[in-house]
Amino acid sequence: MMPSATPVQNLPRRQFMMAAGVASLLGPIVGSPVWAAELAGVHIPDTYSIDGRTLVLNGYGLRSLTFLRIKLYVAALYVPVKTYDPAAILASPGPVVVVVHYLRNGTKEQVESRFREGAEENCGNGGCDMSQQAEFERLVAAAPPVAPGDTTAFVITDKNLRVSFSGRPMQTFGRGPLAKLMLAGFIGPHPPTVDLKANLLGLEKP
Repeated sequence: MMPSATPVQNLPRRQFMMAAGVASLLGPIVGSPVWAAELAGVHIPDTYSIDGRTLVLNGYGLRSLTFLRIKLYVAALYVPVKTYDPAAILASPGPVVVVVHYLRNGTKEQVESRFREGAEENCGNGGCDMSQQAEFERLVAAAPPVAPGDTTAFVITDKNLRVSFSGRPMQTFGRGPLAKLMLAGFIGPHPPTVDLKANLLGLEKP
């Protein structure tokens, strides 16, 4: 269950908005941010602070439509301890965080559509806990339209899924199964792309 959130309208990139969005989303990180890398104009911090813990960057990558050469978003995965093993990350009690930095414009309808497409790809043949369907629908309804520089942070634990849209206060959705399905949408059997999964796991550099 993964919100690919692949907006399709082409707008000019506004790098100063990206920097502002990242800074507001990351919240209280001790000292000045340390950038691990830059990708498609997005600065990727080394760490992410949540619940009194400092997570480390496991990997990051670009989601694009290769045949059209359209850059959609940059995703970064933060974990307690770096690992190449997706099963170990999925089994972790958390917190694990995926931050999505949008590079394209998308209406609310387009964003909702990508949530549902991701869910269909990852929940086929009864692969999802249907008791979480109502909470998934609530998550989809809460998702706003996106523009270059906007961000979404998914905080995954074995208790629940918390989501922050562009630095807004965290909202809580469902229980652990919904959170793990969201994470599996990035690093599970049906990721947005094989390359992005490998990037997030640190197996390949973007």
